[in-house]
Amino acid sequence: MKPSTLIVALILLSLGLITAAAYLIKTSPTPVAAATAPSTTVITNTRTKIVREPDAPTAPAPGLNFTWSSVEAANYKEYIANLRAIDCPEETIRDLILADVNKLYAPREAPFKTKAEAPLPWEPAANVAAARLDEVEKRRQLREVQKEKSAVLKELLGIDLPLDLVRTASSRNYDRYEMAINALPESKREMVREIQENYWQTSDALGDKYNHNRTAAYLEEYKRLNLERKAALARALTPEEMEEYDMRTSNTGNSLINQLADFKPTEKEFREIFRIRKQVEEPFEGAMSVNSVDAGDNQSSADRKRQANEQIKQALGPERAAEFDLSQDFNYRRLATVGERYGVPQENILKAYELQKASQADIQKIGNDRNLSNQQRTEAYQNIQAGNARALTEILGERAAKALNRRGGNNYVEVLP
Repeated sequence: MKPSTLIVALILLSLGLITAAAYLIKTSPTPVAAATAPSTTVITNTRTKIVREPDAPTAPAPGLNFTWSSVEAANYKEYIANLRAIDCPEETIRDLILADVNKLYAPREAPFKTKAEAPLPWEPAANVAAARLDEVEKRRQLREVQKEKSAVLKELLGIDLPLDLVRTASSRNYDRYEMAINALPESKREMVREIQENYWQTSDALGDKYNHNRTAAYLEEYKRLNLERKAALARALTPEEMEEYDMRTSNTGNSLINQLADFKPTEKEFREIFRIRKQVEEPFEGAMSVNSVDAGDNQSSADRKRQANEQIKQALGPERAAEFDLSQDFNYRRLATVGERYGVPQENILKAYELQKASQADIQKIGNDRNLSNQQRTEAYQNIQAGNARALTEILGERAAKALNRRGGNNYVEVLP
């Protein structure tokens, strides 16, 4: 085919395509925007009746026999049925209804979302307590409105609208509780969420009552309050679910995740260690530890921790108890971290650990020798450190030994008196 003939053919084909596109645009129906109608709420003596206010009727678009007014309805269930009748996707129906109901409830939620002005530092404690009680009441009323909205959506769409925890003015790891609640069976989440929120409100009020002084009287009430929370959770959850929730939310459970990282416990071992440690660290049944008590007995606390460690080792057995002891030793953990990063075999890490223990014992002996002058003591320290550095390089390798030294792993003088 000649080039001129080919060019003419291509031009004619392009003109044909343009003509066809113009025809399709002219004859295609105009898209109908999904309207979200404003809504009102009518309160009856028995339940909340939801009434929609449909948009004003619209004239049919040219070439169409369909208008949005043919779908609109004052009754939500009828409105949903009409949407399904025109094959509206379920996901779109859900989005429309959610937006509509959220818009409906927004004016009712708004007054309870406003924050009260914080009392000034020099204001009386009674003003602070009153402001907190006002916030508690607002949160309670907000939750009631949210629960009502959730029930409406459940009836209309068959979905459970997840409710965020109502956060109090006190500082807490709320995300930790959200994750723990979401890990529970869906049918129990709202019940546990309500128990937890009620506990926080009461606990905050208790703190205000005693002006946040953790006296013996406060601790007695605090423990009673936590036992009540524990009993309520026991009625809602199985023993296994309750322990799981406790491990996820308690300070003891979360601190053990880091403390036992090098020990690498099995699930059974972790649960056993958690049960023993929680009794020692959180004896008031709540998140408050013994170290947080104003009049705490530090010596008694240390004794309880030693006793707990003995119980843990008995539960683990001799071999795992030895590994547990190592994992709790700071110097070993530092060596293990460096060794893992640089691929040092476990037997070499243990050799380095024993070398460090022997070096520390030698340095301690030098420190206790009153016959040595300060200069002699310093020279002895430096000789031990230099020898220790050479030995660690041979055991761990040059890169790992340098990394350990950067972490202070070969500096024992600073830790001695």
